[in-house]
Amino acid sequence: MAAMVKVAQLGQAVKEVYVEGTVGDALSAAGVTVPPGHGVRVSGRTAELSSAIKDGDIITLVPSVKGGA
Repeated sequence: MAAMVKVAQLGQAVKEVYVEGTVGDALSAAGVTVPPGHGVRVSGRTAELSSAIKDGDIITLVPSVKGGA
């Protein structure tokens, strides 16, 4: 059964997709690619493109933050 997941990217509208499989499958269904320097989180946890998804997950593309003194 397909899961409904949301794909969120800073500065873009949130997309809802129905898909079975992985984070990568959901991003493809939403027409989204991971920009260089961004990480992927699923419902607040770090994830890989091969991570499984479940109904209600929120996939977020998060820019890497570097800095320090």
